Amino acid sequence: MLQSDGAMLHPIKISKQDRTLIDRTMLLASIIYPLMVLPQIYHIYTTKDASGVSLTTWVGFILFGTIFLLYGISHRLKPYIITQILWFTVDLLVIVGILLYS
Repeated sequence: MLQSDGAMLHPIKISKQDRTLIDRTMLLASIIYPLMVLPQIYHIYTTKDASGVSLTTWVGFILFGTIFLLYGISHRLKPYIITQILWFTVDLLVIVGILLYS
């Protein structure tokens, strides 16, 4: 991690135990964060109504998410990869819902 000191950045010392806690928290967040969209998906499919949901926005999410996924894969960042695969899935579900019910 980096600490800002004017124009200079210095590494912050983090213990192995703290780093493990941060890594586990990040892994958990990488799973929970994309799942926060499930109520939106549930609403679209149960009401068969996607009015007010922007196709452009969700297509943008999926396109930029693909860039983030490739970044995660190239750097072997497991939480990043998990998050982006889940985001791709929920983005796709919303896009299909919009196409079906708009």
